[in-house]
Amino acid sequence: MVPAIDNPNLTIIIPTLNESGTIGPLIESIRETLGSTPPRIIIIDDGSTDGTIETIQELQLEHDDITLIERGEKLGFGTALRDGFKAALDQTPEPDLIITMDADLSHDPSHLPTLIQACERQSLVIGSRYTTGGEIHGWGPYRKTVSWGANLLARVFTNIPTKDCTSGYRCYGIDLIQAVLPRLESSGYDIQIEILAEATRLDYEIKEIPIKFQDRTSGESKLSSGQFVEFAKRIYTLFKKSEEGARISSSAS
Repeated sequence: MVPAIDNPNLTIIIPTLNESGTIGPLIESIRETLGSTPPRIIIIDDGSTDGTIETIQELQLEHDDITLIERGEKLGFGTALRDGFKAALDQTPEPDLIITMDADLSHDPSHLPTLIQACERQSLVIGSRYTTGGEIHGWGPYRKTVSWGANLLARVFTNIPTKDCTSGYRCYGIDLIQAVLPRLESSGYDIQIEILAEATRLDYEIKEIPIKFQDRTSGESKLSSGQFVEFAKRIYTLFKKSEEGARISSSAS
């Protein structure tokens, strides 16, 4: 596949909270995968107490392309991504593409070249678990059902044209990020839906490529029942902002 952008400037954003066992191997795997053109990496930490920060600081002694943003407390996944995007936009030179991925090794760095090759400055590429060829390993029936239901709700009520609306493994074109970022409000995991809804509303291209997702094998999941409630609220808010939601509200009044 021919790259959409020749030798793009890359920045990878990785939120962390107590990921001392995986952040080191992840960064080394990223560098090995991308070879002679390693990306700049921005890590946003929300108050890790397990040695994650110390591990990152040791890596910074070896690699000058790693930036650590310590926020000191758990402020939310959505705000972490937004802070990461803002930091990426302040870089010189400006990145052509911005990648987001989890710190727990559930997102295999081997998919990075395909994500990068498929992305342009005005598009968004999702590493999809639900498109043809995508796989999920390590989830039980409950987790699969919740994820399937969340994606169904998002597609039905927001008109997002994708099968996997909640995947956080993504590659963003810089033009899309500059347009969407000022419109974002989410503080939690619902930001994944909000970004797609805003990109769709602004008529940016969204693509999906299949990935193999492996649930974390160490540490604890950061998802909670409260975050699922916020996710549902965000879908409702986005529905009201959509043309269909506006039409229903107008008819009711």
